[in-house]
Amino acid sequence: MIISLLLILTTLLTDTTHTEAFVGGGYGASTYALEGKQYGGFTIAARSVYDISAKHRVFGEASYSWNQSKDNRFVENADYELLYPYLTCDTVGGGLKSERYAFRGGYRMLTEHVLWHLALQFRAEQSYREVDPRPKNKVTDLSLDGSVGYVDSRYAYSLVAGVGRYKQTNEIKFYSELGESMIYHLVQPGADYVRFAGKQKEAYYHGYHVGGSLQVLPKAAGWMASAGYEFTAVTKELHDNTYIPIGRLRTHDISALLGYYTAHWHATLSGGVMLRRGTQYIYGSAENNYYHLLSKRANYAENRFYLSLDGLYVMALPFGQLVWHPTLNYVHKSAAESMITARFSELGDLLTDSHVAARLSIRYQFPLRGKFGWFIEPSADYTHYTKTTRHTWQVALITGLYF
Repeated sequence: MIISLLLILTTLLTDTTHTEAFVGGGYGASTYALEGKQYGGFTIAARSVYDISAKHRVFGEASYSWNQSKDNRFVENADYELLYPYLTCDTVGGGLKSERYAFRGGYRMLTEHVLWHLALQFRAEQSYREVDPRPKNKVTDLSLDGSVGYVDSRYAYSLVAGVGRYKQTNEIKFYSELGESMIYHLVQPGADYVRFAGKQKEAYYHGYHVGGSLQVLPKAAGWMASAGYEFTAVTKELHDNTYIPIGRLRTHDISALLGYYTAHWHATLSGGVMLRRGTQYIYGSAENNYYHLLSKRANYAENRFYLSLDGLYVMALPFGQLVWHPTLNYVHKSAAESMITARFSELGDLLTDSHVAARLSIRYQFPLRGKFGWFIEPSADYTHYTKTTRHTWQVALITGLYF
C-alpha cells in the first residue's frame, strides 16, 4: 500500500484537473490451479481530479468489476495471497463468480511550503459458486491514509501514514442429496488442522494493517524516492457452533523505491522484504461446545523478497498520443520446512512458489471536441512460476472518455 501511495501522491502533486470514465473486459488462462484454468470479466470505472482553487484539490475514483473463473482447485477463500497458510480448502473445487465494488476519495492541499492530504478507500467483494461445495465469501476492506510534507522550489518531502481494517466471512454450503465433501482448514501450506477436518464450514477472518513511509516527490520533474514499513495482522476463527481462533498471521513489510519522473516519462525501481510469521492455536478437549486452549505455537515462517521495475513513456503523434507502460516483477519466497500431507502437497508447492511477471499496456488517446477526448488501452500480462513451472496469462481492453 505504501509504495502505491507514492505514485498516487505524485499524480496529485503534478497532474492537472481531469476526469475519465471507461469500461473494459479481459480474458485469461492458467495452469496455476488456484486461479482456475480460465477466467474473464468486465469493469466499469470512473476517476477524477478536480481543483477547487490553486491550493485545494479533491480526487476520487469508483469501480465495479464482475469476474468468472473455471476449474479452480483447492482454495475456497477470496484474497488467498493475503491469508495463506490459514486457508479453507477442499479437494473438489470448481469455478467461481465474483463481484467487486471499490471506492477511493480524498482531499489534498498544496501551498508554497506545505503539502498534505487525507483519503479514504473502501473495497467490498463477494465470490460464490452455484454448485456444491458452494462457498460464499464476503470481504470488506477499509483504509485511511494521510500525509504531511514540506515543499521547496523543486521537491516535496512527505511523511505518509496509513491504517486499515480487513474482514472476510467464508461460508460453505451443500445442497446435493448425494452428500457432502470434506472441508479442510489449513495451518500450513501443505497440511490441514486434522481435528477440524469436515466439521467446520464457516470461518471468519479479521485483521488490520498499519504503516508509514518517508517520501520525496518532484513538483514538476526530478527524482522520486520512498522508504516505508507496514505491519499486517490477520486472525482466522471457526464459527460452526464455536468462536475459536485457529491461526494468526503477522506480516512485516519493509520496502523502498527510487525513480525519476517527468511529464513525458518516468521509471522506478522498487523492492522490499516481507516476513510472514504464523501462530497456531492448540486446543484440548471440548466440553459443552467449549474448546480448552492448551497453547500457542509458531508454526509458519516465510521470507519473501520482491523487486519491481516500472516505466511509462508518452509518445506524441500527429493526432493524439501513445502511452507505453511496461512493468516487470520478481517475487522470491523462502519458507521454512513444514509438514506436508499427500492430500495437499501440490497446494503447498503452489502457495510457496516464486514467480516472474511481466505486463505491458499501450494507451492511445486523442481529442474529440474541446476538452473531450477518447482513449483505448489494450494490455497483456504473463506470470511464470519458477518451481512448479506453471503460468498464467491475461489480455484486457479498456476504452472510455476523458475530459
